Amino acid sequence: MKAIALMVAAAFLVCSVPTGAWSAESKVAPAAASFFLPGTGQAMNGELGSAKTKVMGAVETGSIITLAILGGVVGGPVIWAGLGPLLANHAWSSADAFFNAGGPDVVSQENQLAEAERILQQSLERQRLRERGQYRAKVSMSETGGELR
Repeated sequence: MKAIALMVAAAFLVCSVPTGAWSAESKVAPAAASFFLPGTGQAMNGELGSAKTKVMGAVETGSIITLAILGGVVGGPVIWAGLGPLLANHAWSSADAFFNAGGPDVVSQENQLAEAERILQQSLERQRLRERGQYRAKVSMSETGGELR
């Protein structure tokens, strides 16, 4: 009975989120997906092969097996040995998916682009100098501290 009440509460919570929150740019969709099945939010964020996603899968599998064995053989309050890590894994996966949603940081992308443009300009300058035959002299001058060899 408690399980049904939890499922109804979770469904109500998911349905009460505004429709714009489920858009591709939203952080809610990966978090909700990861809450119900750990690892799906990480897959939505492009982190499917990462070590933490594999750990989440291992914890999920181990918790389910522990829960099934202890629940079927022993029963009673001992099932928390499997249920506790299972719930913690769902919470961890959901929080991780929420905080890592939205892709890479825009500032780091801008920095990478600026670095790539700088390297491209240096490369083009070296190519121009090579074509003129001045590249070796310029390199020699910088290596000898300004003396032209």
